[in-house]
Amino acid sequence: MLYYPQMLSLADNFLVYDGESVNPRFSVTKHVNVLNTKSLAYVSTVGSSKNRNKRNVIFEIQGSYAQKSCMVYDDKHRCVAEIRRKEAKGGVALGGDVFALVVQPSIDPAIAMFLVIVLDQMFDSSRRFSK
Repeated sequence: MLYYPQMLSLADNFLVYDGESVNPRFSVTKHVNVLNTKSLAYVSTVGSSKNRNKRNVIFEIQGSYAQKSCMVYDDKHRCVAEIRRKEAKGGVALGGDVFALVVQPSIDPAIAMFLVIVLDQMFDSSRRFSK
């Protein structure tokens, strides 16, 4: 899968493609409403080339990416994936970039991991401002 940020957008928006396909598979949009602070991003299908504006939300990501504590919910609000800090055994301290991704059978693990990559691009301020 490949992703490209959309530059002409007020919110962070990434289009995700299957390999070298010309049509995006889905879009990931950063949530910017200050009234609903639980939502981080929405994953939507992208309409056909004739109707690009028609989008259907298929996943909602809630939680805190900075704390690596996120849940991915499907369109029926069932948890299909979870990002959580990896717990150390024997008192060993693990860094903030060490986490576990728990994936339910109802979501493709490749899509779940790809959502982590996009979230990292959206919310990792150290990479964003280092250039």
